[in-house]
Amino acid sequence: MPADTKHQIVVLDEEEITLGDLTRNCRVHAEWVMELVDEGVIEPRGLAEAGRAPQWRFSATTVVRVQKAHRLQRDLGVNLPGVALALQLLDRIDNLEARLRAASQAPESHDAD
Repeated sequence: MPADTKHQIVVLDEEEITLGDLTRNCRVHAEWVMELVDEGVIEPRGLAEAGRAPQWRFSATTVVRVQKAHRLQRDLGVNLPGVALALQLLDRIDNLEARLRAASQAPESHDAD
């Protein structure tokens, strides 16, 4: 294979990873991930039991969201409530752009008059 060939990894939303997997992949501390959960930035699947480490599982796509949150905080100094707001707005922009793309690709209806 040529050296300049790029590989893309497709991650399905149904795939799940553990809290440990998430922290290793994103190079962040579990405590920080728990703060993201508390702030509503990410949503785990499963419950945290009192006095024990959470047995949470996350959608594999959560990795990208945590990486964005980490960059916002590290590079721009945004606090966690600001990170939550910024990611909500970015999600909204993505949704609106997707709707615009879909609308522009829809066939135009013509009257048969």
